[in-house]
Amino acid sequence: MENLKNLKLASLLLVMGIAIFSTGCDKADDVETPTPQIMDLGDGSEAYEINSDMTLKYPNTYNLKGFVYVPSGKTLTVEPGVIIKGDKASKATLIIERGGKIIAQGTKERPIVFTSSQAPGSRKPGDWGGLILLGKAKNNMGEQTIEGGVRSKHGGNDDNDNSGVLSYVRVEFAGIEYSIDNEINGITFGSVGSGTKIDHLQVSHSGDDSFEWFGGTVNAKYLVALRGWDDDFDTDNGFSGKIQFALSLRDPKVADKSASNGFESDNNAAGAKDAEPFTSAVFANVSMFGPVSDTKNYSNSSVTNGSTVDARFQAGLHLRRHTKLSIYNSLIAAFPVGLIIENDKGSDTQGNATAGDLNVTNCVIAGCIKNFQDKQVWSNGFQIDTVNANADAFVKSYFERSGSGNKTFATLSELKLGSNPLNLTASDIFPQAGSPLATGAVWTGKVASGFDKVNYLGAFAPSETKENNWMSGWTNFDPQNTVY
Repeated sequence: MENLKNLKLASLLLVMGIAIFSTGCDKADDVETPTPQIMDLGDGSEAYEINSDMTLKYPNTYNLKGFVYVPSGKTLTVEPGVIIKGDKASKATLIIERGGKIIAQGTKERPIVFTSSQAPGSRKPGDWGGLILLGKAKNNMGEQTIEGGVRSKHGGNDDNDNSGVLSYVRVEFAGIEYSIDNEINGITFGSVGSGTKIDHLQVSHSGDDSFEWFGGTVNAKYLVALRGWDDDFDTDNGFSGKIQFALSLRDPKVADKSASNGFESDNNAAGAKDAEPFTSAVFANVSMFGPVSDTKNYSNSSVTNGSTVDARFQAGLHLRRHTKLSIYNSLIAAFPVGLIIENDKGSDTQGNATAGDLNVTNCVIAGCIKNFQDKQVWSNGFQIDTVNANADAFVKSYFERSGSGNKTFATLSELKLGSNPLNLTASDIFPQAGSPLATGAVWTGKVASGFDKVNYLGAFAPSETKENNWMSGWTNFDPQNTVY
C-alpha cells in the first residue's frame, strides 16, 4: 500500500512538473520582438561625448548627429542589423578615441549599416562625415591630431593596442571635406593596433578616400571600396598592417580634384627617408577595377559620354614619397596608368623598389591605357600625359624584372572574367575557366606568414560566382535606392 501511495505521489509530481515546464516554454515563446524605434545619437554639436558604455540595439535605427566621441575607457557596442544614419547638416561623424572601443560585430545575414540620412535617390558622396578609429600604435609623425576637424589625437608605442571590432559593416555616402585639404574619409584608421579585429567592410560612395590608414599595425580581410571619390586604399605615416582579399570598383564619372588612384601610398607627406616606422604595409589578393571600360574609346579630356572617363583619374598604384608598400598576387585593371613609382619630394621610392623594400610581385596589369609611368605628369590642368613614351623606363624595367612573376595584358577580355565585369551594380568579376588569375599565387618573402595561402591571383577564387562569393549576403551595390 505504501508503495502504491509513493507511486501515485510520484506520478502527480511528474504531471505537475510537465505542466510547469510547458507553461515556462509557452511564456518564452510568447516573448515579443521589440518595436523598432528611431533614436538620436549625438546632439548635433562638435563635442558630444558618450559618458558611459552604450549599446545600440536592434531593430532600432539611430540618427547620428554632429561629432560623437567614444572617449578612453568607454565602449560603444552596435548589435547586428542596426542602421545608423548620418546627418548631413551637422557633418555627423563617429570617432573612437584612443583607449575607447567600438564593438560592431555584424553578421552576413544582418550587417551593420552606416549610411546617409537623405532619401533614396538623393544621396550623395559626403552626405555625412564618416567613421574614425584612433589608437595607440606607432606612426612616423609621433602623437598627432587626425585630419577632418575633430579634436582627437592618435599614436603611441603600443602596436598591440585594441580599438575593438568592425566586422560585417557597411559605410555609405560618407567622406566629407571639412575644410581645404582636411577631409574625413569613409573609414579612417589612425595608429590603430593589431589587437583590433577588422574584416568584411564595404565603403561605398565616399566623398574622399574609401579607406585610409595613418600609421598603425592593424590587419584586415575582405574589404570592398565601391565608387569612391578619391583613392580606394590610402596608406601613410608608417602603416605596417597586413591586408588580404580586397576589391575596388570605380565610377568613370566620379574622380577627385587632386587625382584619383586605386592605391596611394606615402611614407609621410614630406617623403622623409628617415622617418620610421616606414609605410610598409603588405597587401595580397587585391582586385582593382578602374574606370576605363574600352581603351579604344578612351578620352582623357573630360566626361562627355558613356565611353569617356573623368580626366582626374590617374593610376591603379601610385607609390611615392619613400613608401615601402608591398602588393602581391593582385590585379590592377582598367586605369589610365597601371603603376607609378615616383621619386617626389626628394624621396627615393624607386631605390626602395630596387632594394626590394617596396614590392610589386606576382601581379597582373590589364586593360590600362599605359601600364607604367615613372612619375605623375600633368598637362592641360588635370589631364594625364598618355603620350610620353620615355616616362616609364624605370617602372617598366622594375615590373618586368626577372623572377617578379608580373604579367601584363592589353585588354580585360584576356583575363576571362564573367560578362560585363565593370557593371557597377551587378559586376561579374570572377575568374572563369582558363583565366590567368585562376592559379599561380606565390607565398614567399613578405607574404610568407600572416596570410591565407590560396592559389589564385586577385580577390576571388575561380570557384566563386556572382551568386556565391565572400561578398554574398552582406554587401550592397545599389545603396542609392535602398530603403532603410
